[in-house]
Amino acid sequence: MSIINYLSIFKIDIMKHHLIAIFFMVFVNGFLHAQDPIYILPNEQRELIDNAIKCLKEQQIDCNSYFEKALSISNETQNDSILAQTYFEICNALDFSGSSKDHIIYAKRGLKLDGKNHPLVTNRLLRELGYAFSKSGKIDSLIPIYETAIYWAEYANDSSEIAISRIRLASSYRRLGNIKKSIELLLDTRVFVKASNDVHRESGLLFTLANAYSANKDDELAISNYEEAAEGFLKADDERMYAASLINLCIVANDIGKHKLSLEKLPIAIDIFKESEPNSALYGKTHLGRAHYLNGDFETSISMFEDCLKESIRVDNKILENLNRKFLAQGYLETNQHLLALPQTRIVYQDEKERGVSDAYLDALKLHAKTLTLNNKASDAVHVYQEYISTKDSIFTIEKEKEIANMRERYETEKKEAQIVLLEKDVKLSKTQKTLYGIGMFSFLTIAGLLYFGFTQRIKKNKIEREKQEEFYKQEIEFKKKELASQTLHLVQKSTFIQELKENLEKIKQSPELFKIEFRRLVMLLKKQNAEDKDWEVFKSYFSEVHNNFDKKIKSIANDITEKEIRLASFLRMNLSTKEIASMLNVLPDSVLKSKYRLKKKLQLHKDDDLTQFLNSL
Repeated sequence: MSIINYLSIFKIDIMKHHLIAIFFMVFVNGFLHAQDPIYILPNEQRELIDNAIKCLKEQQIDCNSYFEKALSISNETQNDSILAQTYFEICNALDFSGSSKDHIIYAKRGLKLDGKNHPLVTNRLLRELGYAFSKSGKIDSLIPIYETAIYWAEYANDSSEIAISRIRLASSYRRLGNIKKSIELLLDTRVFVKASNDVHRESGLLFTLANAYSANKDDELAISNYEEAAEGFLKADDERMYAASLINLCIVANDIGKHKLSLEKLPIAIDIFKESEPNSALYGKTHLGRAHYLNGDFETSISMFEDCLKESIRVDNKILENLNRKFLAQGYLETNQHLLALPQTRIVYQDEKERGVSDAYLDALKLHAKTLTLNNKASDAVHVYQEYISTKDSIFTIEKEKEIANMRERYETEKKEAQIVLLEKDVKLSKTQKTLYGIGMFSFLTIAGLLYFGFTQRIKKNKIEREKQEEFYKQEIEFKKKELASQTLHLVQKSTFIQELKENLEKIKQSPELFKIEFRRLVMLLKKQNAEDKDWEVFKSYFSEVHNNFDKKIKSIANDITEKEIRLASFLRMNLSTKEIASMLNVLPDSVLKSKYRLKKKLQLHKDDDLTQFLNSL
């Protein structure tokens, strides 16, 4: 069964009410909540999936047996939502390692479960399926996949997931050549994302918008949006998307001759992805090789392309495989190794021809024709070049036909809207004439009923408001108590420090000859106050009382958590910024970012989960 037929079982007009639904979500966000929780997998399943990831990275065999065992354990719980979450975690693991084929199989298996029990997980499984198809080069089915993902996000009343799915849909339109539609959809979505005041979500939209501008050859707009997205992801402590923004920024930089920037930035991104996401690191290495090529370092670039080609074949990433073949062929041609370039351009040409008419197909035709010419195969080169001209003409015709179809569609839509308006006016006039006399007869009873209804509703509303106000006051009082305890702790620590400082100053005053000794002691005292290790146990006991045994709760989640990681979690629980924590611990902000990343992994949090928000919930 094709993916389009597979998705047609939902029988839903997805796009019809998107704007209305998102508008509604923004204004009722305080009253509605997602219908299903995103489960944190039990340790046994989590450990099996981690073992599978390790197995895939080490290129062992039968790595999927770990996934199957995790699914078997989840199936025994007889909890459909936990089973669906297990499928999602498996797909998420296959994002970074493993084949596209396995990725697609597990996503489809997860989607056979009843989505109404877990709409958010179903939404995410559909996004995983879309990513797997995209990675394998099968992009024709992306539109129905992401439209269905939007449906499940709307079903769950989750405005965040609606925005993310709309962004993925816009990205699919871009990849299928409808760049104008992609940009329009992203700009419409940005209004709602801005209203959420979520830096991370807005950065994600800017990242996708930059992709669309890049496809539209608006290079300066693309670069500025990538830079803004990268800054936002860095502010949101998302190293992964920060690195992804750098890679895409460098791709555009390569295209417009700013390859020096790529040589500077790409190693940073590759280093971030090296351990956690080898596929993304591979993508960065490919474009770093391209930067070396543009910089005239052909030997280095050819070596990098050869390595990246082998790895892209191993992980079954067809798009990256063809990209490396194309770059490698260009390197061979530049170094007069014409015979080595020919098999590479032939494979790319055949693959793109099977995939269909596109800009990538045009590029493949041009490069293959050039390679044939340099290998003294003039007749074959002429044939391929003729194919290039006819394909280019057909693309021009297709684009014009699309424009005409879009104009016709807009005309028909406007015509129907005008007819509906006229029809509604006629119906209103007809109904007014027929019911005018009846309204007069029942007006008194209607008004009386409305007054009574309004009175009862006002009583109910006042009661609800009073209960809300009482709950708010309770929460406010509880918050003030905790704040008071925290402030008391702070004052106690500062008072102790000041008292000790005064005593040392008195000693200096009484015995000037002891100045050198006491001065050294004062310096040590100041260092002790700045570094917090000495007083950490005292601080932790107070903090645990104020914040409901925080250290015990966090240890129950991760038994192997260290004392330093508990300290970092405590500072995050107090909503201190990365810069503030770095200052207190006397380390660089980058060290804090890496520690936060390791802590997040140890707490078994998903890449999209907010660490501070999770700690605040304990």
